[in-house]
Amino acid sequence: MLCLNVQKRFGDVQVVRDLSLSVTSGQILALLGSSGCGKTTTLRMVAGLEQIDGGCIEVDGDLVAGAGKHDPPERRRIGMVFQDYALFPHLSVARNVGFGLERGGDAPRRVDEALELVGLSGFGDRMPQDLSGGQQQRVALARALTPKPR
Repeated sequence: MLCLNVQKRFGDVQVVRDLSLSVTSGQILALLGSSGCGKTTTLRMVAGLEQIDGGCIEVDGDLVAGAGKHDPPERRRIGMVFQDYALFPHLSVARNVGFGLERGGDAPRRVDEALELVGLSGFGDRMPQDLSGGQQQRVALARALTPKPR
């Protein structure tokens, strides 16, 4: 469960004002809005890439930001797909999806499951430049889901 009630300023500009949101485990979230309304800033605050200026963020009941606390991204276990997908052009689809997982163990199974989930079973040996833009987005989504974020 993710709960937030946050504010964020950049200088004199308040980009996120009293945003409240709750997301349950397993739910996938997409933020929609006009350019400059604070969507990316909000996601960056949730992931721990940006500090909040007010309010708090809780993940599974644990405070990760607020009241002088700021847990780093690696301690939050939040999956996030960046706007530019950030696929590694020199790695296959499977290696992109498995990037960051410990080698061996159940990593190959988790990669296969993630690729199946996004409709890309059988694409593991392909390179990112051989995929359409939509397929690249789905690879980035699979990579965000593979570490089993909270």
